[in-house]
Amino acid sequence: MKKLKKGLLAVVAMIALAGCYNTKKAQRSYELFQSGLDSMGNFEYKELRLKEGDNITIQVYTLATTNQEQVATFNLQGGAGGKTGSYIINNLGEIDLPKLGRTKVTGFTCSQLREKLKNDWVKYIKDPVVDVQMQGFSVNVLGEVKSPGVKTFKSERANLIDVIATAGGLLDEGKREDVLLVREDSGKRTSYRIDLRDAKLYQSPVFQLQQNDMIYVGASERKFVSLRNASLQQDLAPTVSIVSLASFALNVVAIVIAVSRR
Repeated sequence: MKKLKKGLLAVVAMIALAGCYNTKKAQRSYELFQSGLDSMGNFEYKELRLKEGDNITIQVYTLATTNQEQVATFNLQGGAGGKTGSYIINNLGEIDLPKLGRTKVTGFTCSQLREKLKNDWVKYIKDPVVDVQMQGFSVNVLGEVKSPGVKTFKSERANLIDVIATAGGLLDEGKREDVLLVREDSGKRTSYRIDLRDAKLYQSPVFQLQQNDMIYVGASERKFVSLRNASLQQDLAPTVSIVSLASFALNVVAIVIAVSRR
């Protein structure tokens, strides 16, 4: 009896240890920011550089007088989307500006373009003030998130955590340790791998999102195992049905024979 009790206690202990191991393994797979919190430091957002397809607004004023009539021709009516002073940068990186004509603007930040246009227009406007604003940007998020698709941000200050939150968060089957971000810049595509479990992602060059970034959250092994098992069950279903039918038929025959012998 003592040996039996010891054996049962050993089995219970093994089950408990296995449960703890599985819990810790799940935590390592699913919890975000497990490490790197002590070395995060401060994150500084940078101004985004303008790219093809961006929608920007340009407003021009003069400090020389309260009468703004002299700058009226510089604030185009009915620009992109019917908005005053709105421009969409074409695939050559250009916009068509008053007095300046086709002007290359890609590669500039809004602040840099502001200064450039101020200097270019000073010969036409006395004491010009130029305001340039980016009208938001979009990224695409795919894979194991609750709401995949194109996500639009009104501010340049958008990051990886923002896009995951906008997509409804990760599904249980999403790989936290291997998120792919593909970025296109000057016609060149570069891919980056991010581990969301490590807070060092705040130091990643792609933590701050840029226009047209593509974020893909891959599926974990757990999902593929589930899919494989489901496929196997589907493949075996006809065979199981035939075996079940044959077993039922044999049971009926056995009952008939037993009844006939009485």
